[in-house]
Amino acid sequence: MKQLNLKSFSYITLIIFYPLFTLIVIGGKLIPSYKDYIKEVIAFGMLSFIFFVAYFLIKRIRFRKLYLAIVYFILFFFLIIKLSFYYNFKAKLSSSVLYLMFETNKEEASEFLTSYLDYKLGLLYLFYIVSFLMLLFFLYKKKNDLTKLLNLKIQFKFHKISSVITLLVVAFLIQYKLSDENILIKSMHSYKEYNNFKKRFKEVLSLNKNENIKTISSKDEAQTYVVVIGESTSRWHMQLYDYHRDTNPLLISIKDELLIFNDVITTDVHTILALEKILTQIDFKNQNSNIDNASIIQLANKADFTTYWVSNQRPVGFHESVPSLIGNAADYKYFLNTQDYDAIAYDEILLPTLDTILDDSNKKRIIFLHLMGTHLFYKNRYPKKHNYFKDNNVKTKFKTDKSIISINEYDNSIRYNDSIVSEIIKKVKSKNLNSYVLYFSDHGDELYDTFDFMGHNSYYSTKPMHDVPFILWLSEKYKSNYPNFITSDTITNRSYILEDFFHSFSDLSNIKFKDFNKEKSIFNANFKRKPRIIKKGDYDKMD
Repeated sequence: MKQLNLKSFSYITLIIFYPLFTLIVIGGKLIPSYKDYIKEVIAFGMLSFIFFVAYFLIKRIRFRKLYLAIVYFILFFFLIIKLSFYYNFKAKLSSSVLYLMFETNKEEASEFLTSYLDYKLGLLYLFYIVSFLMLLFFLYKKKNDLTKLLNLKIQFKFHKISSVITLLVVAFLIQYKLSDENILIKSMHSYKEYNNFKKRFKEVLSLNKNENIKTISSKDEAQTYVVVIGESTSRWHMQLYDYHRDTNPLLISIKDELLIFNDVITTDVHTILALEKILTQIDFKNQNSNIDNASIIQLANKADFTTYWVSNQRPVGFHESVPSLIGNAADYKYFLNTQDYDAIAYDEILLPTLDTILDDSNKKRIIFLHLMGTHLFYKNRYPKKHNYFKDNNVKTKFKTDKSIISINEYDNSIRYNDSIVSEIIKKVKSKNLNSYVLYFSDHGDELYDTFDFMGHNSYYSTKPMHDVPFILWLSEKYKSNYPNFITSDTITNRSYILEDFFHSFSDLSNIKFKDFNKEKSIFNANFKRKPRIIKKGDYDKMD
């Protein structure tokens, strides 16, 4: 009997702790920091131990079999997520990425997985599936000795009480000491924070009117202003910013009509966190003050503009993604990308709606255009006729077949984006109105520019991820009405962070409100440069 107990104990230990053994072996090669490796192993070991102790509190053998199958599935699933993230990003799973996952629809999730999946990860996933199927086979095979081996019992009530106490102690340690390494706890906490975050947005920022904006005034005259919000577009790959390829042929052709700002950065490298700060009064120091917050759309509403939000980014559940919640404050909302998940909607889909708005009877208006831009998958952001770059003329130290293809697709998406932005300017210009068109991107992407990586991740926060285009076109009527607004081209060299965009937007749109700060407007003569703080610290001190 003692031999059977020892054998039973070994089998149960092997099944439950096998994912941990896998983490110890593979994680040692993938986790770059020794400290992180130790913490990951300890946290995963504690989680496995909880499941191990809980096993002996189950009496019936058929429930024990089901329990082992479920536990093995869960532990290996968490392991796959951890190892995949370390493999692709050399970092642990962060709250910002979990926010992104909560916002992501099926199509975007598919694009993300396909972009970062290669044969090595494929083999890891296959190993997981095969090992799980083998476990099910041995657990539920009719004639085997495993049933007897799993029937290891705790003989004394004292042992059961000890098991419960052990579970509570280990759970406490994971909760308060290793919660960042525990995917289950981190996901639950992040999801709770995310829902609270969205609730605050719904309660304050999705409303048409916002009483947090005090003492507001603007000129009661015809004004048509257009703010174009791009996606994942880095100025490192734009011809306007001296990139070696012809990615901006149309904007280059009207370069003399543009103010091209050379040193504007975004606050964050994920859309949710970036637009939260760009489009509202939140900044890096005050990231949780949504109660007293307001958005630029609500500012425009308060100034008696008619506002329009036109988006090519599909809302999750309609009005449920953070950018959509902000856009919901507009007088008129157009979410044009609501097709099936396998459909592709290019940004040109926005242009007919823009035409309709420009022809309507509202003369004092601000139009917000939210592009799909150069979002992953890059090849899905432009029609085939815009497949312009096909060669290997890419400048990177990490030249591989994958990097060449990715850079070509990214540059093609930027070239197509160039045609969209220039067409928007062309349409507004043709109306001969008191108008402006301002274009910027929420964040950029790294395309093997500074290291061997494609995409964006807050753990790295490289300069290509933060360096975004910021381009302004002004109509002749606007220049005539406000001749002293911009008196020098030297403002285009100002170092600026988009967390202060609320003030630049109000200044550019000639909206005055109580808390307006001239020093935070990139267009203002009283602009004052400040330290540009991002997650990694002072941006201007980065290598």
